[in-house]
Amino acid sequence: MADLANQPARTSKTYTTKSGQQRTITAKAATRGITGFSAKHIYHLINQNQFPAPVKIGRASLWRLSQINGWLDSHTLPTDTSTSTASEV
Repeated sequence: MADLANQPARTSKTYTTKSGQQRTITAKAATRGITGFSAKHIYHLINQNQFPAPVKIGRASLWRLSQINGWLDSHTLPTDTSTSTASEV
């Protein structure tokens, strides 16, 4: 079995639907890199309905990049530039 760390990263692919709409799909490896979560945690969140479910194409699990970006936007904390985060010692 090949070591996944030695495999080249899969890039996202953009497809055009019959209606002319463009869809970008990303693989599980790219999704882990975008979110920083392990595959196990991603599937745990999917089972809890807290993360977008993948689109299955054959045996591959793929995610729409727009759904991942939307999920990230909804879970990002607003930054407050008026306060300093550094603590004084």
